[in-house]
Amino acid sequence: MSETIINNFSLISRLFGNLFYRSPTDSILDGVFGWLQQKGLEQVWPLDTDEDVRQALDSVQMTIAKEVLAQEYERLFAGEQPKIDSRISAYGLNVDEFINFRQTRRMPEVESADNFSLLLLTASWIEDNLDSISAQQELFESFLLPCASKFLTHVETYALLPFYRSLALLTREILAAMADELEENE
Repeated sequence: MSETIINNFSLISRLFGNLFYRSPTDSILDGVFGWLQQKGLEQVWPLDTDEDVRQALDSVQMTIAKEVLAQEYERLFAGEQPKIDSRISAYGLNVDEFINFRQTRRMPEVESADNFSLLLLTASWIEDNLDSISAQQELFESFLLPCASKFLTHVETYALLPFYRSLALLTREILAAMADELEENE
């Protein structure tokens, strides 16, 4: 199981990071929803599935009009008064420390590092580009886990459609599994 988790963690964290970061109508996500509707996530999901996870996978992979989902995205994460603050600074993280963490590892510069989604995308980048368990452990302990708990709770609380609630649940599951893997590697 652990090899499968590690092998698919990068793909899943990149996918989830982009789904939280971008509106469903963003052209970068053009093929993603088709892949999801073809049960692509289910095929790469490395964890055992209880009833809650099975329902969450089904909800994320169900057919939904991107325009409807984009309205939910706008209400939750964008718009003039979003229901959920996506900034990591809003959850007590020091953005300068996160930027330094990324720069130390020669990661590509980003326009704004103050976004939860970038934590997931950073985890994916580390998995793909560094052979460093210590970098993953530091990311998880210092940034990802302290922020994810609060951010994902807000998503589960304010999402009206099952898509984002389910995405939050699946994100919790994959992060918990990867955190366990990292702890075993200490």
